Amino acid sequence: MQHFQIGVLSFVFAIALPIIYFIGYQVRRLGAWSKREVRPGDRVKFFLIVALVLGFVFGSFAQPLWSAGVDCHTAGQPVVPCVLNLGGRG
Repeated sequence: MQHFQIGVLSFVFAIALPIIYFIGYQVRRLGAWSKREVRPGDRVKFFLIVALVLGFVFGSFAQPLWSAGVDCHTAGQPVVPCVLNLGGRG
């Protein structure tokens, strides 16, 4: 089985991680505003780009497991034991 594959999860993670970072940043800004403190001084564009690249890489590592799970489900086998090659199936 491959350990790195570009697919749907690559792009889903690449979109999801920057969104999660941006939501967290906005929550921290709201917290600072509510306490009348200085807002966070993050370089947002830099961290969004880093989150995008990391999301793409993490998604590319998760894609082979997803593809194997779909193949196992299509074959009518239990997904987790089939993907992890437990019980001599495979």
